Amino acid sequence: MKKIKNFSMLLLILFIFSAISLGCTSAARKPTPARPTKVTPRAITPRTTPTRPAPTPPRATNTQAARANRIAAAVAKLPNVNRATVVITGNTALVGIDMKGHVEKTGITKVKKEVEKTVKTTDKAIKNVSVTADPDLYNRINSIAAEIARGKPVSGFAREISEILRRITPSK
Repeated sequence: MKKIKNFSMLLLILFIFSAISLGCTSAARKPTPARPTKVTPRAITPRTTPTRPAPTPPRATNTQAARANRIAAAVAKLPNVNRATVVITGNTALVGIDMKGHVEKTGITKVKKEVEKTVKTTDKAIKNVSVTADPDLYNRINSIAAEIARGKPVSGFAREISEILRRITPSK
């Protein structure tokens, strides 16, 4: 019986010793919070003149983007158009135009018909043309065209393109 009591006492001492040593090591491992470093804000000075020439627009990386660029250049040469942007999907061209300020609302339809004719004569594979002079839609088409020129697939913009087409030609 004495052996069992001594053995139990030895186990109890070992248990207490291990608990104390484990408790101390976990406290020693606790990371101390880092002192925050003081960040001083930098002054931002606006540039009034560029220090280097403006970057050139990205080159067309695929034939579809090259076709769109060729169509946009032809449309931009029209007398009432400042700028144009084009996205091609299948045999449809989505054209955004920035019109000159002196065009009246009654003349917009005429300009859109000229744009449509120019698109179809510039690229014979285009069967459908949707033209918009809305500045918001122009910007959306322009950003899609830029992403496609950088190499993103047109299929990635299918939902946005269909929404733009719906806004240009709403169902009756």
